[in-house]
Amino acid sequence: MKLITKFVLIYLTVTIIVLGIAGFVSYHIIKGELDNELKWRFLDRIERVTYLLEQGENLESTVQDDDDTNLKIVALPNRVEPDVEIRDTLVWHDRLQQREPNLKMVAYRNVDGSGYRITTYGALVESDDITEAVIQILLWILGLQVIGAVGVGFIVSNRLFKPFRKTLKQIKNFTLKDKKPITAEETSVSEFDDLNKFVEEMTSKAVSDYKNLKEFAENASHELQTPLSIIKGKLELLTQTDLSTEQYKFVEDSQRSVKKLSRLSESLALLTKIENHEFTETKEVNLSELITESIQSFDEFIALNGLTVEAEVEDDVTVQMHPVLADILWTNLFQNAIKHNVKEGSIDISLNSQRLRISNTGDPLSSTPEELFQRFKKDSVDSNSIGLGLAIIKRIVDQYHYTISYTHKDGWHTINIDFQH
Repeated sequence: MKLITKFVLIYLTVTIIVLGIAGFVSYHIIKGELDNELKWRFLDRIERVTYLLEQGENLESTVQDDDDTNLKIVALPNRVEPDVEIRDTLVWHDRLQQREPNLKMVAYRNVDGSGYRITTYGALVESDDITEAVIQILLWILGLQVIGAVGVGFIVSNRLFKPFRKTLKQIKNFTLKDKKPITAEETSVSEFDDLNKFVEEMTSKAVSDYKNLKEFAENASHELQTPLSIIKGKLELLTQTDLSTEQYKFVEDSQRSVKKLSRLSESLALLTKIENHEFTETKEVNLSELITESIQSFDEFIALNGLTVEAEVEDDVTVQMHPVLADILWTNLFQNAIKHNVKEGSIDISLNSQRLRISNTGDPLSSTPEELFQRFKKDSVDSNSIGLGLAIIKRIVDQYHYTISYTHKDGWHTINIDFQH
């Protein structure tokens, strides 16, 4: 839900609650005012009648027995205590042919030593009528509030939130490979200014950290290769000298360790570049040709290991990838299937436009499948394995939003890569 939509909903919710309370209060205020106004009219009427009686007007005879009038005057045999009584009553309404609620006022007065009871009544404004009027008023107010809220929310906000949307777009488009931080722009809203300054500081720091990390990885990889090359050369020279069997074995072990360290350095540098999205260029790569040529180039190695390879490769299967990453992806998959196979084992390859599947025979896993794609996690006890092959594959697959999965069934290890996003 968008921020402005949520704001409008909260605003309208509060408005409805306030209008509900206002309607309840308004109803009682209006009813009270109407009742008071009617009471004052009755009191004024009674005072005028009392005045006329004091002036000697004979009003009793004309209205005493008249049931149709809302004013009745009855002479009492004795003097009375001046008093006023107000109560609700029901009076028959000829036109509506039903009893209607009325307010009745009975006043007791003394005029020239005689007591009188003066009764008057009038129709009250019904509660339903007041309620209906209040609801109509509130609905009109609510309608205007809705129009105002929508107008403010979706018209005025387009200008108010324009700097925020611009900053959000810049954040979405920000990439470390550009090596440019987001520049803060001044706006008319202090909160947006604070946000832009924070974004500028964070992206500047991210770019700086990225540059330092990239330089460190490149320098470390480069500087390591030089001493490793020297060590390789010295060890090769050492093998050409007169060595005992035990000494020659030590030299071979050292050579294997140096080669492993060299591969580890190169793989870590490659993994860092992939994670930093340095391979951003994409081209149409023909996977069918890549896999076919790779299988042919590994013929001798496959024969040396006594493996059988069966491939069902659909023609002209292409993907949008960086050519180097596509080659690394397949080479690591194929080498992994060869390296972790059994003697006289098999490799089965299947490729179509939807997925790539490679299966190989091998010993059951000694670890959980979820750990296979993590760095330095390896199931093989082979000391030459550096445990980064599947981790590199996973990072490449993630970069292109493909899906990779592993299964093991009936002695076959299978890795599936789905190209469908």
